Amino acid sequence: MSEKHKIFITRPIPDNGIEMLEQHFKVKVRKKDSPISRDELSGAISQHDAVLTILTDRVDGELLDQNPNLKIVSNFAVGTDNIDINACTERGVKVGNTPEVLTTSTAECVFAHLFGLTKRLIEGDEIMRKGKYKGWGPMYMLGVELKGKTLGIVGAGRIGSEAARMAYKGFGMNIIYTDRGGNKELEQELSAKQVGFDDMLEQADFISIHVPLTRETRHMFSDNEFKKMKNSAFIINTARGPIIDEQALADALENKEIAGAGLDVFEDEPEINPGLKKMDNVTMTPHTGSATWEARSAMAKVAAQNIIGTLIEGEEPVSILNP
Repeated sequence: MSEKHKIFITRPIPDNGIEMLEQHFKVKVRKKDSPISRDELSGAISQHDAVLTILTDRVDGELLDQNPNLKIVSNFAVGTDNIDINACTERGVKVGNTPEVLTTSTAECVFAHLFGLTKRLIEGDEIMRKGKYKGWGPMYMLGVELKGKTLGIVGAGRIGSEAARMAYKGFGMNIIYTDRGGNKELEQELSAKQVGFDDMLEQADFISIHVPLTRETRHMFSDNEFKKMKNSAFIINTARGPIIDEQALADALENKEIAGAGLDVFEDEPEINPGLKKMDNVTMTPHTGSATWEARSAMAKVAAQNIIGTLIEGEEPVSILNP
């Protein structure tokens, strides 16, 4: 019976998702709001029928072999680079994720960084707090306007497309994009133009990254790419940290090969390249692109429904990534 199924949640999530699961199953929530150790995760997998994981929880074949009766790994994220999907498929374990519901929040995060950089908000705030403001001047703290500038979208999926809409409709920016499959809807709606990757590097005033982390996209932006960008260009990453070679980024900023960077994700989270911390043309947020009550509550609902839909006959999951 479904009430006998045991569910493990690796760290606290919004209550609505937990309550959904508790209506059907025996649920154990790890109380510590910190990454779970591999040993503890291994033990949890061995004793439960479903595991609700966070993006910091790495699940591979070795862990899956601890329990041949595990039915689903439901990831509290859109990206699943922390889950070995092939290993899950080989063992008959479903993999769920939470698409669509964090699209708006993450796209808005792009603009938090764009405005932070172009309006020099971090510098200005520090000046005011430290009592360094001496009065208005015609050449003082000049920034950059967004209107009329070209935004390059790397990966025109849900989040990339929403960021493009906000840029075009809200701020009058021109949109170019790279995407393997193309996006005709975006082209029709926003007069967006699909271009080659090198063309984007050369043309864009701002680049916003929205691709998943894969072998192909790891260090997609490194020394050569930064050298091809405009000296006046800014790069924003709200996707996954290792897509950018962080040392190469620090070098490019120091050498003034690009104008600035906005980072919500980092190559070796929670560690940050020391050079980036010293730069006033870098804005940094602690992986909070989806950190709104609306988005996180919706993610909890989807992650819970993926488990319910997998374990209870007659129910449907929202998003399962493997057969």
